[in-house]
Amino acid sequence: MSSFDDLFVDARAYQPPNKWEARIGNLLVLLIAGMLLLGGWMFKDWMQSQFRYLALSEGEIAIPYPPTWTLRFSEAYALQVVDPESSTAFPARELVQTLPLPEQPFMADWPSRRADTLAEYRELERRRVTLADGRQALLLTYAYVMENDGASEPSLVAVQAMDLVFVARYGGEKRLVVVTFAADASDWDRVRPMFQRTLAKLGITYAP
Repeated sequence: MSSFDDLFVDARAYQPPNKWEARIGNLLVLLIAGMLLLGGWMFKDWMQSQFRYLALSEGEIAIPYPPTWTLRFSEAYALQVVDPESSTAFPARELVQTLPLPEQPFMADWPSRRADTLAEYRELERRRVTLADGRQALLLTYAYVMENDGASEPSLVAVQAMDLVFVARYGGEKRLVVVTFAADASDWDRVRPMFQRTLAKLGITYAP
């Protein structure tokens, strides 16, 4: 037989796999597919546990945010990221504001400011918390209603949100830092675990 003939296989010599060989082949295919699915699932969980950080000032606390969320520029915020997987009228988001210190203690001042500026405001929970470096902070959970101007016809959207409020140095002076986690109320349960992981990265502990 010539070397050219070696490139071909005699179809008459082919023997189909027996029943057990076929089963083993099918099991191997299922095993490989399962491992690929598991690997993708584990990679997704790993990505969700990773964070990027907004640095306030040198030596100051850094604020984590999800690396897969979309950055949106806004002069009103030091940071604004939006969840690209949100399909609601008000996509889930994380916002960071730095504001002048209020004349009154911020623990009492901030909830009043929220109540004055948001429509149909309803406070759900107010808790004192401590950050990883020991500084005191306020964690405020609330709901409100806003107009969805992006719709063809303006409609009302129910929003649920949390504010983490504390004092930090930013731009060379002490400022009131407000980290807001917000989502359409119908989407809150889906994104709340991400918000909780972000808070955990800040090492918050709850006062008794």
